[in-house]
Amino acid sequence: MKRRDFVKNSIAAGVVASTVGGMFDPFAVKAYANGPSLARAAMRSGTGRVLVVVQLDGGNDGLNTVVPKEDSLYHNLRGSLAIQNPLPINDTLGWHPAMGGFRRMYDDGQLAVVQNVGYPNPNRSHFRSTDIWFTGSNNTNPADANTHLEDGWLGRFLDDQFPGYPDPAVTPEHPLAIEIGTTTSLMMQGSEVGMSMAIYDPETFYRIISGTDISGGDPPDTSTPAGLELEYIRNIALEANQYARPVRDAANAVSNNDVYPTGNDVAERLKIVARLIAGGLETPIYVITQKGYDTHAQQDSGSTPRHTQLLGNLSNAITSFFDDLKALGEEQRVMLMTISEFGRRVEANGTAGTDHGTAAPMFFVGPEVYGGVYGDNPDLADLDRFSDLKHQYDFKQMYASVLQQWFGVNPSKSSLILKGEWETLPLFVQAPVSVGGSGVPAGFTLEQNYPNPFSRSAHGATHIRFGTPGGPTRLQVYNIQGKLVKTLVDGSMPPGMHEVRFAPGNLPGGTYLYRLESARAVETRSMVVVK
Repeated sequence: MKRRDFVKNSIAAGVVASTVGGMFDPFAVKAYANGPSLARAAMRSGTGRVLVVVQLDGGNDGLNTVVPKEDSLYHNLRGSLAIQNPLPINDTLGWHPAMGGFRRMYDDGQLAVVQNVGYPNPNRSHFRSTDIWFTGSNNTNPADANTHLEDGWLGRFLDDQFPGYPDPAVTPEHPLAIEIGTTTSLMMQGSEVGMSMAIYDPETFYRIISGTDISGGDPPDTSTPAGLELEYIRNIALEANQYARPVRDAANAVSNNDVYPTGNDVAERLKIVARLIAGGLETPIYVITQKGYDTHAQQDSGSTPRHTQLLGNLSNAITSFFDDLKALGEEQRVMLMTISEFGRRVEANGTAGTDHGTAAPMFFVGPEVYGGVYGDNPDLADLDRFSDLKHQYDFKQMYASVLQQWFGVNPSKSSLILKGEWETLPLFVQAPVSVGGSGVPAGFTLEQNYPNPFSRSAHGATHIRFGTPGGPTRLQVYNIQGKLVKTLVDGSMPPGMHEVRFAPGNLPGGTYLYRLESARAVETRSMVVVK
């Protein structure tokens, strides 16, 4: 059986450590536990940032999530499914009424909406499209649609950071990634082995941290020979899983705050993630899944409308998660993104639902996110030949933005991981130095522009001061939708401080971003143009 098939078909009987066969030699684990902590030091040399991926499994209906409320075509094509009283985002868009938590985070500037995310030659099969999203397949022409990758985009990223894993010499003491679900996904598959561990469900997690084994049940009676033997077997089972102990130690180091809604499966999973982050687990990637988005029938009808319940749970869970992280003092280094294999058809079907579609919005949440709406409103008058939405952004642009701006991966490495060069969006307040760096290079700095705000009148302009250690340097201006407005510097610069003048000309008033790239470091700041 291929490793990929094993990963997709295996079931985590609680916790599965993703090496070949999902097993560890307990004696090797003991030897490593007593050895030097080289891998942990390597893990700490990274950015310290955490990525949480929430998969909206089944294909989320983007048009009823971020609602084009002023578009008459939306109301005509959706009929009774159209959302009538969305929560305001701006003059033309609104949130589904169940998403009050998202509205609050958006209004606080901590949530970015990227419109119309998809890929060329879209596939409407759940399994194939999920594989494309998980692996980062290219799909730029029809021939690419038949290319099946055997590893995932985050698996390749972790492969790059920990070459040789799971060799004990490079294997960290803490898991590289944790997936809360029944299997380790293709997204986390490396070139040879899976790079994540899976926790079956919240119940299993609480059994682990209480000290019982992963199969559950009451602790054995150690006053009898049989009980002693059972305890020994259970301890060996836990020890054979390298990561059960650090997960348990991290979880027992802190307690969650009482901010989570009850009866919310997404909240229960994010509650675990927050506890592990705050407890000191050095895992940089977490993945959870919310199922149920395949809304072919009765999408928003009945006493508890299905899509309403899904979006309400998602919104409330994520808001509570960041409230908890803030109280625990960890929110600044955490970013959450959503993915879904496709959106839904523009036109409602005959069973009060929506069928498999194409492009849909993605969400990025956290204090270090540049909040706002990126991209244009869906153009319902310009659909593809199947009457589906055309994508504006390729999802691999989002992945490139995460790798380069969140984790600090340099563009050349990012292009290898994503098997191609992709334009990024300036989604995050400040990108870290590349993973493995020792800090911001000496001489690298980007100052706040002055004056700020500044006018777009005939003589209006602002000045941007920046420092570089020398060498290739780029300074660019973007609008809040992530579109490049102007390149101010692009070439080799001598070391030292420099200053450039930026005149907005006929640009509309609003917030703009300027981004400096130099010496493997990146920083972004915002500025405001007034009329």
